[in-house]
Amino acid sequence: MPNHQEDASLPDDLHVKFLNVFTQHRNQLYSYIYSLLPNRDDAEDVFQRTSLILWRKFPEYDDSSSFFSWACGVAFYEVKNFIRVAQRKRLQFRDDVIQQLADEKAGVSQNKLNQRATALQDCIQKLRDKDRDLVDQVYRNQTAIKDVAEAAGSAIQTLYNRLNQIRRQLTQCIERTLSYTGEGK
Repeated sequence: MPNHQEDASLPDDLHVKFLNVFTQHRNQLYSYIYSLLPNRDDAEDVFQRTSLILWRKFPEYDDSSSFFSWACGVAFYEVKNFIRVAQRKRLQFRDDVIQQLADEKAGVSQNKLNQRATALQDCIQKLRDKDRDLVDQVYRNQTAIKDVAEAAGSAIQTLYNRLNQIRRQLTQCIERTLSYTGEGK
């Protein structure tokens, strides 16, 4: 009996890498598709198909380039295919209009991502040294919280609670920074 799981899955290291990068850009990708297909059901269908294609084609992805840009390229062609096949009686955009919307949305999304990343770095610098060290250990160095807790002589739950507080603090700081500079719009 053939093992169908082998055909559909990535090697473990690629699997983890895909899930990490896809999760990071999932909402942006859905927003991009939804901006091209304003019907939520259609956007969800195309998002699901795009996600599967990204999964299958991930071994071809060049990780020196932007995952979001690559994913938008795949999504763009899926949107075009969906519109071509749909043949519904509702309003459909011409290919040139879809291309213009896609170019604009991809640029805006990438700019927003860059602005948020810059704001995050600024906000991390504003943290207390102890909190900044905790963020570095857990997120940059990817040290297991259990190990950080043991080294610090703290309870794991205490660190989880502290990280939640730090994340809320960083989110508020980012939102303030972006609204202050006018870039959050």
